This record gives sequence, structure tokens and C-alpha cells, in this order.
Amino acid sequence: MRTTASGRMLLSVLVALAVTAAHHAAAVGPPKPRGQETHLFEATVRVPDNGAAGDLEEYNYRLLANVLGSVEAARSAMYESELGLFSAFITNNQARRLSKVPGVLKVTRLEDPPALPETDGHL
Repeated sequence: MRTTASGRMLLSVLVALAVTAAHHAAAVGPPKPRGQETHLFEATVRVPDNGAAGDLEEYNYRLLANVLGSVEAARSAMYESELGLFSAFITNNQARRLSKVPGVLKVTRLEDPPALPETDGHL
């Protein structure tokens, strides 16, 4: 059986679509169990006395680390950080626990930002 140029092109397109679909399915992964979805929360925090906490951003990381287990995990979850507040992607349960951490005054759920368009790693 001979393949024509158009047949090879069609086969190439089908293979490319299959690879793209497989990559997308692997990147998205299974949905998270109910209650483990992360949302954007904002924490209003007590600003420590001058010099008491050193770097204020590190202070925010340490507050969040009380709930997430490590400063590295807090850095990964942090969305924005500024004087007196920060926002992070955490679960509802983590937000409840964060609200009980000494130094945290209030935790509020924000509207999740829109998802970024999917890319293949290139802008």
C-alpha cells in the first residue's frame, strides 16, 4: 500500500493532536478531592515592632509556614506580600488554621484570579 503526500500529512496531524492531548491530560492531572482545592486568601497580620521580625516578607513566610509546614512551602503558596498583609493560595482548612496563628488578625477569601492561558512554555 502506497501512502500519498496528503495521507502522510493527515497522519502527521493526527499524531500531533494525539501527542498534544496526552500532554494536556498529563499536565492537568486528576481533579483534587473536595476540600483540597486551593483558593486565594488574604491574611491581615499584626506588624511587629521595629526590628522584632527582621525582614517583613520573611515574617509573612514564617506565619504561613506555621500552617504549611515549611518556609519553602510558604514561598510556593505566596501570591503577594506587603506590609501588614499577604495573600496565598491555600485550602479552606489551611485558611481556618492560619486565622488562629498568633500575629494573624484576619483571613479573608478573595476572588481567584483568572487562569493563565496554557502555553507550551514559550511566550
